[in-house]
Amino acid sequence: MRHPLYLIYGTVILTFVGFAEFRGWSLTRVNEVRNIPKSVRDNPGSYRSHYAGYYRYFGGK
Repeated sequence: MRHPLYLIYGTVILTFVGFAEFRGWSLTRVNEVRNIPKSVRDNPGSYRSHYAGYYRYFGGK
């Protein structure tokens, strides 16, 4: 039978991680970019129609 401390330890860790996720805490620095276009119409250079549906080789020589 498993030791009950493992269950308590796992519960404490999962609770802490869930709380940290809820609060938005992070171990790394988060860079927030503002004024991002919300659609392809706002940023026409972001969408490349030739990426979709064409799986042939466009090689050189």
